[in-house]
Amino acid sequence: MATSKRIRIWRIILWAAMGAAIGALSGRWVIALSIGVVFAFARYIGELSRPKPKSTSLPSLDPKMAEYYAASGLSDEEIKLFRKTMADLAEQIRTIEALTKEVPKLRALTLNTDLVDLLHAYFEALVQAPQRLTDAGTFVYQQVPNLLDLMQKYAQITHHEVKTADTYETLDKAFSTMTSMAGKIKSDYQAFIKDDLDDLDSDVRLAKKHLDPDKAHETE
Repeated sequence: MATSKRIRIWRIILWAAMGAAIGALSGRWVIALSIGVVFAFARYIGELSRPKPKSTSLPSLDPKMAEYYAASGLSDEEIKLFRKTMADLAEQIRTIEALTKEVPKLRALTLNTDLVDLLHAYFEALVQAPQRLTDAGTFVYQQVPNLLDLMQKYAQITHHEVKTADTYETLDKAFSTMTSMAGKIKSDYQAFIKDDLDDLDSDVRLAKKHLDPDKAHETE
């Protein structure tokens, strides 16, 4: 929820004083007063048109999620840090996804590497294991922010009307780097969920033994 804007009265008064000071150069107080009023009104309009500041507060924590975080071993401060970190990460991923839809080459990058799906999958895996935020530190604090920064610069250069040979060379290098980053994120994600995969594999083997002990023994 966006926070409401505050009209900064002191700025309006300051502008009124500036206008009056300019008008006073004419030697007539009526003109000075009129210009002061005009300046004050102009500043008032400017205050109304200011963008509303974004709220820095997080949504209220769902009781079930609070229980889940507590069961994961997180303290109240760790829960706050995790939620803030994940909110920032989610915003970065949404921006990356938007850029891949706006820039054809970035869309191609996504299709070739499953990048967006990979980012969402890693995010969800981390949501399921909040106590492992440190394990995903490279992904959260380096890979995603760096990838977003590179994509934003790539998109900006792509929209340049005039491009030189050096421009295309730089774009190619950036594209190659982003492809490599996607590959590294994929390998890190696979390492992050390895324990889950191992647990699933063990469950599958156990289930097979119960279904057909002889056949399961043959396939091991």
